[in-house]
Amino acid sequence: MSESGFLELLDQAFQEFKEPLPARANALVCLLVDHWQDLREEHGYAGLFGLRKQLRAQFDRHFDKVDDVLFVSESGLVALVQGQDVDSMREASQQLFQSLSNRAFELTGDQAAVTVSLGFCPFDLRFTDGGQMLTRVVSCIEEVRRHGGNEWVSVTASISAAQASADHRRMLGLLMQALRNNEVRVVFQALLSTRGQGTHCFQMLPRLKTGDGELIAAADFLPMARNASLLPTLDRWMLNRAIQLLSERYRHDPIRLFVSQADELLVNKKRFEQFVRQVELGPSLGNRLVLDFHLSDGMAHIKGMEALLAVTREHGVGICFSHIDDHSNWQLLRGRLKCDYLRMSPEFVHRLALSDNLAHDLDELTAPVRSAGTRIIMPMIEDAGAAAHLWSSAVDYLQGNVIQAAQERIQFGD
Repeated sequence: MSESGFLELLDQAFQEFKEPLPARANALVCLLVDHWQDLREEHGYAGLFGLRKQLRAQFDRHFDKVDDVLFVSESGLVALVQGQDVDSMREASQQLFQSLSNRAFELTGDQAAVTVSLGFCPFDLRFTDGGQMLTRVVSCIEEVRRHGGNEWVSVTASISAAQASADHRRMLGLLMQALRNNEVRVVFQALLSTRGQGTHCFQMLPRLKTGDGELIAAADFLPMARNASLLPTLDRWMLNRAIQLLSERYRHDPIRLFVSQADELLVNKKRFEQFVRQVELGPSLGNRLVLDFHLSDGMAHIKGMEALLAVTREHGVGICFSHIDDHSNWQLLRGRLKCDYLRMSPEFVHRLALSDNLAHDLDELTAPVRSAGTRIIMPMIEDAGAAAHLWSSAVDYLQGNVIQAAQERIQFGD
């Protein structure tokens, strides 16, 4: 069956699962071969594809019925399976994992042993549809493989068994409590203008406060928030908080707040319409609020991004794309996704700071967008030498701990 056929079958099975008395138990089983690049070097693609075919045959030996299989890469597959009940299918997936670890496979006239990362994901009403479940199980097992692999995990709609360590459960509890009680902490990191502009720019960053008063950095809990489907809630909280600060406490101050957002505003029509009402009916946010998106989100949802750009341009709200480097789609950034700010990737900033021909390299890359009004931000600058080196280059803002560490209160001092 084709890829589209698999997706249609998955959606149909999920719709049937939503019935009051589903006729069967279904699950997705994702299998990714660990260290597949080494196998490719030794046996080529012929060996990889032969291995994949042999792995596919093992599913039929362990499950009552395999409805269909989707090959997600040269080194992995996802099977839609059914059985009498979830427990029996879970046990079958564990037996499959064990059997693969004890088996040698015929590859291009030789034999090879492999390890795999294998995930079992029973149908769950907490998933919105079959496509979301498929994305969840594959991304989870990809993460398991990145951390060494050779592991069987049970994947759920919230957080996988592999991720559900004591620290993760504690972190998840802290985040849920903070959102429920309106207690997410916010810190502000200044963006230093190289042009001496009068408006003070700050990036808003979420923090979680522990019982001993320590603040947990966003990088430590945002991946968990995404896996637990809490990132849209956190994004809404942060955006509402920014609008509140700009309309109340800092109403008369010359400040601009940058707020990171994921893709909910681009894909959720109801959420988009709510934001439109916020900027239309609320206080003026023109030139004072900037929504910061990862460029990959904008590229994955071009229509939603263009709709949002039209609204923000009308009301003077800025758009920033982050994680930009010399390999980004600059043609798109000059055209359909023309925005107000570009925040370069930390790796790119590090490379530029060490460049022997910094001014030329940067000017050549950014001149077309800067001439159209887009401003360039260099983030995560951690030493004074890099800051001095970048100060006179073709950038508009410097950001990092050497400029100013993130603080709980906005400070307007030099």
